[in-house]
Amino acid sequence: MRKLFENGTVVLPDRLLEKGAVLVEGEKILAVYPLGAPKMLEDVERVDANGGYIMAGFIDTHVHGGGGYDFMDGTEEALRGAAKAHCLKGTTAIVPTTMACADEELEALLNMYDKIVKEGTGSADFLGLHLEGPYFAPAQKGAQPEKFLGCPDFETTEKILKMGKGHIIRWDAAPEIGGMQEFAAQLTQHGVMVSAGHTDATAEEAMAGFDWGFSHMTHFFCGMSFRRKRDQRVYCGAVEAAFLRDEVTVELIGDGRHVPKENVLMCLKIKGADKVILVTDAMRAAGQDVTESFLGTKEGGVPVIVEDHVAKLVDRSFYAGSVATTERMLQVAHLEYGVNLCDCSKMLSLTPARLCGVGTKKGSLEIGKDADIVVLNPEFEVQRVFVRGNEITA
Repeated sequence: MRKLFENGTVVLPDRLLEKGAVLVEGEKILAVYPLGAPKMLEDVERVDANGGYIMAGFIDTHVHGGGGYDFMDGTEEALRGAAKAHCLKGTTAIVPTTMACADEELEALLNMYDKIVKEGTGSADFLGLHLEGPYFAPAQKGAQPEKFLGCPDFETTEKILKMGKGHIIRWDAAPEIGGMQEFAAQLTQHGVMVSAGHTDATAEEAMAGFDWGFSHMTHFFCGMSFRRKRDQRVYCGAVEAAFLRDEVTVELIGDGRHVPKENVLMCLKIKGADKVILVTDAMRAAGQDVTESFLGTKEGGVPVIVEDHVAKLVDRSFYAGSVATTERMLQVAHLEYGVNLCDCSKMLSLTPARLCGVGTKKGSLEIGKDADIVVLNPEFEVQRVFVRGNEITA
């Protein structure tokens, strides 16, 4: 039966339909009505937004886990469990993210991801894999375990790409470390996005990276260089370089802790919502009421504490990922920072969809696109979630 989403404000990337409605047939959006559905419309299941909001499903392109699971656990339970935990809070598509780790841990995840993709998660769609590391600058390692950091070599990269079976869509690295020009060329040849992250690069080094093929900035402002003095000279860093290159996209951890309001608004003013993505960078404690957890696997991962609504290393020297969901990011951006809903929808849905190469299928409420839909109440709390027309429940 067809579904009709009504009695709420329909949020599009360019406008709000205060009396709008969305008609879904099967897995696809069949129609979008600016002034409500025609009165003669029959044989539909009505989804009442009760005066709230109807939005495109949120897409999280940088997320490590949630609901007590980390993708690095490499188990079927972990991959399905983390996906479900985030889906219930509005994330209808996910790009699972790794961290610097032992080879066997990465291989286990790659194998399990391939299995789950073939079978389906039962909740949020997986759009590909995001490798965060291990080719980072030690000075900007954050919570990444330093013992696994290093420089790339052609053979190792080819081995990992082969193990990934075409699922790896993005790989983060610091452009200033050894072998990066060759690494970027190698990934670009394989159609993998190269993103600058955990980098201590000067602006000149970052610019070189962009010329080599780096096109995105991982958790912008966090684990990243900016204007500072070295040997009695003042240098700009990767942050300023990204602002100067219009083609470079940036992602911001939208939990209200990692990136101050002013930085978010500055990014929007300079880059625009078509180039800015909100990500959770969530770890396993997301969606849980806990004070202690682990980043990465419980056996080989990094112990963290959870306080002030964020995960931190035990010595409090670095944040260790967020405990946010996409629901929380919408509330922060719109209610706390004053970002308009259309731009919020772009940063949470359409821009990440385009980044992942699925902008023609997902990311906005348009005819012919997947019926990934989130219904929220007037306080922007998620009430119902649909992935390709199917409701996901606890």
